[in-house]
Amino acid sequence: MKITLLTFVTFLVISISGNAQSKSEKMYDVFSNRDGITDISFSKTMIGGIDLDLGDDGEEKQVTGDLHRIRFMSYNPEKGDLSGHEFIKKAVDYLPKSSYKKYKDKDGEVEGAEIWLMGHKKKYKECHVFVKNDNPDGLCFVVSFFGDFKVDDIEGLKEAGKNFSED
Repeated sequence: MKITLLTFVTFLVISISGNAQSKSEKMYDVFSNRDGITDISFSKTMIGGIDLDLGDDGEEKQVTGDLHRIRFMSYNPEKGDLSGHEFIKKAVDYLPKSSYKKYKDKDGEVEGAEIWLMGHKKKYKECHVFVKNDNPDGLCFVVSFFGDFKVDDIEGLKEAGKNFSED
């Protein structure tokens, strides 16, 4: 009887952990059906053909490893009920601070964006780039990278997120 119960509990824990969503999914779920939001997701199959090189002029760095998904969300304050600054603040607040760390470059804050990472050193499971707009009525963006990847240049990833939101 004890072995059957232990087997059942083990199976339950494995199946729950295998199907567990990222804690950042709540951020996308909350905003996905609101006015002013556009939400796009790229699966592993779709991004298999995308090389993510960071930098230029011979100083390229690459995101290496297994990139599972990229999610993109834009917010237009003219169509929604929040300013762009309020949207970014609320979106960032959905990331549990116990699991995610804010990236700061050597000079402190990153200009024009906030970057939140899940992982350590240069090996990450998630990277969320919140692209700000100086104009509170201007468009704002969130670009999220999910997987097991190594980033040699986090500044380049910020730029990739910004460039992704401009295309």
